[in-house]
Amino acid sequence: MPHLRLSDGARLHYLDVGRGPPCVLLHGFGMQAAHFVPFLLPQLRRHRFVMLDMRGFGGSRRLRLRSPDLLRSHALDLHEALDQLKLDRPALGGISMGAATSLAYLRLHGFDRFRAYLHIDQAPRVLNDHSYKDGLFGDDQSDILASWSGIGDRLEACGRETPFRRLPPDLRRAFTGVLARFFSYAFHRRLARAFSGAVRYERFARGFVEPDNWPLYLDAMRAYRTEDYDFRPSLGRIAIPMQIFVGTESRMYPPAGQIAMREHVPHAKVISFARAGHAVPIEAPIRFSRALGDFLDASVA
Repeated sequence: MPHLRLSDGARLHYLDVGRGPPCVLLHGFGMQAAHFVPFLLPQLRRHRFVMLDMRGFGGSRRLRLRSPDLLRSHALDLHEALDQLKLDRPALGGISMGAATSLAYLRLHGFDRFRAYLHIDQAPRVLNDHSYKDGLFGDDQSDILASWSGIGDRLEACGRETPFRRLPPDLRRAFTGVLARFFSYAFHRRLARAFSGAVRYERFARGFVEPDNWPLYLDAMRAYRTEDYDFRPSLGRIAIPMQIFVGTESRMYPPAGQIAMREHVPHAKVISFARAGHAVPIEAPIRFSRALGDFLDASVA
């Protein structure tokens, strides 16, 4: 499997498929690079795709973050990956956490080395307050983040070197229950939401996360609650072509907050996916694949 050796010694896994102008794709939380592949098949003769497995997921699932700041850690990895791979003006695309990582990269380095940007179902701000209601989980944010905080405190008390199987059984169940609830917000269709509930069972959860890397997921939960993940002030720096894919039934991030990104990037084009939730590629696979192809073709026209 191909890996990149990063400056902190970590070996970051990635996939590299297709031929043509390059596009870097960043997956969401609980995903991995390979999950993109089925949607890319129609494009592989015209475009090259480099897909990073971010720390904690896929082939990089055993890696720890550079720091507790999840998105900054991922953005620094992206920067080093671009340097090592020596890609010539790639397009950049990210879904959910991958899109948030892209905005963290924008804040740190700008988008000058990219030719176009595809932003898939992610608000430009994570936390809600009296002036903003379109962040993570929308109106349900306070309740869900409070549950994250309580479980996080219990996990920390067990010590970060404790293997998952050595944690108290009720705490393991609580933790996988939190993950199951999180994944349920990714889907609009009832069957998919019911299927995501199986993540509460450890054996099934291992298909999406590495339980023994629970400190990374704990850091991710804490980062979303405490870090400054309001990227709206940086959006005006986006001068390259940009498209925003929005699931019209997204429960993870209310569509209104995503569409409002055009207030900061007027040239951005919004593509709406009717009857699709946050997991746009899964709930609208054919439309997503075609729209991705159109975006990439336009980026090299």
